[in-house]
Amino acid sequence: MPRLTEARALRAPLPTTDKPTFLRCSEIKGFAACLRKSGKRSWTVEVTLLDGRSKRTVLGEVGVLPFEGPPEEPGARDLAIAAINANRRGEDARAAVGRKKEPKGMLLNEVWEEYGKAGYPVLRGTGRKSETTIKHDTNRWKKHVEGSIGKKAVSDIDEAAMQRWLDGIKSDGQRSHCLTLVKSILGYARSRGLASVNQIEAKAEKSKWMQNFYTPAQLIALDKAAQALIAEKPHRVGVFSAIRLLLHTGCRASEIFSLRWRDVIVERAVLKLGRDKTSKAGREVELSNAALDILKSLPRFNQWVFPADSKCGHLTTTQKAWKEVCMQARLPRHRQHDMRHSFVSSAIASGVSLYIAGQLVGHKQATTTQRYAHLEREVKQQAAAKVAAALSPKLKIIKKRAS
Repeated sequence: MPRLTEARALRAPLPTTDKPTFLRCSEIKGFAACLRKSGKRSWTVEVTLLDGRSKRTVLGEVGVLPFEGPPEEPGARDLAIAAINANRRGEDARAAVGRKKEPKGMLLNEVWEEYGKAGYPVLRGTGRKSETTIKHDTNRWKKHVEGSIGKKAVSDIDEAAMQRWLDGIKSDGQRSHCLTLVKSILGYARSRGLASVNQIEAKAEKSKWMQNFYTPAQLIALDKAAQALIAEKPHRVGVFSAIRLLLHTGCRASEIFSLRWRDVIVERAVLKLGRDKTSKAGREVELSNAALDILKSLPRFNQWVFPADSKCGHLTTTQKAWKEVCMQARLPRHRQHDMRHSFVSSAIASGVSLYIAGQLVGHKQATTTQRYAHLEREVKQQAAAKVAAALSPKLKIIKKRAS
């Protein structure tokens, strides 16, 4: 049997039938060139498994993949030897070929692609990420990861490489979000055995203890301003009422904007929300009398509580109306999401526990509500001071009687 070479594989005549022809190597058992009637010529390796079955792996195309090559660019012969040796050790021959082709393993972008093919699974728990989260993660990946650290092999991403990449992201918030995303994808690569992952010590910045927030008096002023604008511009009752409902429920803007009339259970005074950011099963939002009055005052055009102006779909933003409300109330315009922070802080200031406050706004993790722990401590300190003040006169009377 002549020695298998690239020249021999390229010059050998093609078969005239659909049955392929194999030019086998006299030096390496199982290594061959496969010739087909269609004109395709491929390098292959065949190994015998423990159960006696044969398994053939295509290594590459003749003329594209060289017969031999340097360590950093192995050829067909090198890949065949790697596959045969791995099979002798009881390992997966195909996996060994993959490692030989790419000694450094998968690129980070390739792991992200595999993650997408798997359906974007939740890495802590079960299920899939929500469409909104997938959209944000994808945009973040394309903008900050894909063209930079995403091009690196996972095995090359160490602490220094991570820090150099983070230095190129200006926004503190984006830097923190991107770090969390990349570390989660590295965790996916490790848990699925896709690549060798280094230990990364870099940590995302902790959430601020408190964002901008309005005091209870300011929340009342904002509510009154929204009511005044409804009276002044009744044709915009929907958008101003949406802002009022955000003030009175502490819900996320997306939860209120996408509200359907079927979600409003007047008899039980609750909003029955479907799958949201933190819960697949959805949750119920308790409604105060003021919140119920807001909903009862709204006209019904279609299934949406807050339909878009086009009456096709629901409301998607209230930024313009929010600016008007803040100007009417003569208050600084913080983010609309800060109304949610304000709702929680007002509840705690009124004596509501951290646990109940978190339940009211749908916090899944107790650590999220812990940002407001200092407010609860202030309430407890005030209560302790009141008790001490109430007991002080009695203590003085006791001392006088004792003298």
